[in-house]
Amino acid sequence: MSSLKGKYALVTGAGRGIGAATARKLSDAGAHVMINDLDADVAQQIANELPGAVAYPADLTDPGAADQIIAAAIEHFGGLDIVVNNAGYIWHSAIHNMSDEQWDAMIDIHVSAQFRVLRAYGKWLRSNANHSSPVRKVVNISSTMGLHGGATQVAYSAGKAAVVGLTRTLAKEWGRFNVTVNSVAFGAIETRLTSPYETEPNISMVKGQPRKVGLSNEQLEHTKRASPLNRMGTAEDAANAIYLMCIPESDWITGEVILASGGVRS
Repeated sequence: MSSLKGKYALVTGAGRGIGAATARKLSDAGAHVMINDLDADVAQQIANELPGAVAYPADLTDPGAADQIIAAAIEHFGGLDIVVNNAGYIWHSAIHNMSDEQWDAMIDIHVSAQFRVLRAYGKWLRSNANHSSPVRKVVNISSTMGLHGGATQVAYSAGKAAVVGLTRTLAKEWGRFNVTVNSVAFGAIETRLTSPYETEPNISMVKGQPRKVGLSNEQLEHTKRASPLNRMGTAEDAANAIYLMCIPESDWITGEVILASGGVRS
């Protein structure tokens, strides 16, 4: 396991699922991690588990939240070496049923929030990094839906596709700061968003509003069979893929979309 000792990381959406597993993985490798999540209690719970970690609860769709979290991370750690843009949730509908509110919500959390976090980070980089600086890492989370599309997922898919353009553009802009910018596009991962249900979808609360999540048992079996590995990914599988883009062995990789889908290509 490569060492991230002496590195300082921000992981958004790190209170549960992929984000929490990523925070643990980076911490196990020696990094000090700022845990961001919409829910303060779960953010603090993860931070309490990890040495040198600190919680910073915030809704990244709120005006100014991204600037505040980057400023807080830099003030607390004295710098920032790794940014993992993971925060997100799902709110699916077929396009004829999709409201402007749904569309805006998905674009805001999956694209605009990442943009604002990186804009704030970029302002610090311009004054604190150059091509002789240590290599810093940005990992933006996308999805196979952003590459291939998915029925009833038009807003989510559009948002995740935009992450690819954001990633590849910043890789070109930030190379002179010795920053690599990559994206990991996930297939089906076992989280609360893919939790099984018998007849009716599960309910997850987001900003006090109920959102239908989960997959039926039939959908789960189909999803597993679609992978040559005959299973879904775990949160730890997802964290491992992100970790690969954070370690020194990936210093020559930038502007790439790493597909972590268990071999599912469409």
